[in-house]
Amino acid sequence: MKLKSVIKVLYFLACIFTIIFSTIGKIDWMLWSKAFVLPSALWYYLDATNYKIDFLQAAVFLSCFSGDIYRLLCPNNYVTGEVLSFLTAYILLLYYIFPSFIKINLKYRYNLLLIVLILLSLSTLSYFILTLKFEKMQINILYLILYSVILETLFCVAMVEYNRRITLVSVNLLMLIIFFIFSDMFYMINKFYLSFSVFNFTQIFTQVFSYYFLVNFFILNGKQIN
Repeated sequence: MKLKSVIKVLYFLACIFTIIFSTIGKIDWMLWSKAFVLPSALWYYLDATNYKIDFLQAAVFLSCFSGDIYRLLCPNNYVTGEVLSFLTAYILLLYYIFPSFIKINLKYRYNLLLIVLILLSLSTLSYFILTLKFEKMQINILYLILYSVILETLFCVAMVEYNRRITLVSVNLLMLIIFFIFSDMFYMINKFYLSFSVFNFTQIFTQVFSYYFLVNFFILNGKQIN
């Protein structure tokens, strides 16, 4: 079996065990298995790029990994740390994408209109979620507002790129952001509003498999640039 196939198997096994442990309520086991998800995805990326990675990509991976293991490091007060870790990852990802996005799309006025419509729709959804009467809220609401704004902007970028030209790069970017949104939305609802097994499954499934699209996006975008 080739090394690339072995790495894929390790990644999918880590994802499956994380989902299983989360579903059956073995939180400690879930946290340890999830700690192997991103490193295996990163290993796959490094193998595909001959172990070359730029600073921004490495910072995105590191921020996501920090969010994944923060609960292991601070089991009694982890929510703010998790949110700030993933917020950092989203800001870095936006910074990675945005320069070329602006350069390409500013000349298309219909893309700007699409951005406005998407922002209005997502802002309405974010407002609805943030105004729910969450119980045991453990984080400053301002962090969540900034978090939702960055995520909305990423979704706008992904939608416009997909609308402009359907390629493997734009498809993986769009799927990545959709998985991010579902993961974060169901995390908030399941943890602070209504705990439900389906919400928990959806959250953990979309989180661990979002890294598949992240890695593919970085690989394919690098090939497109070169």
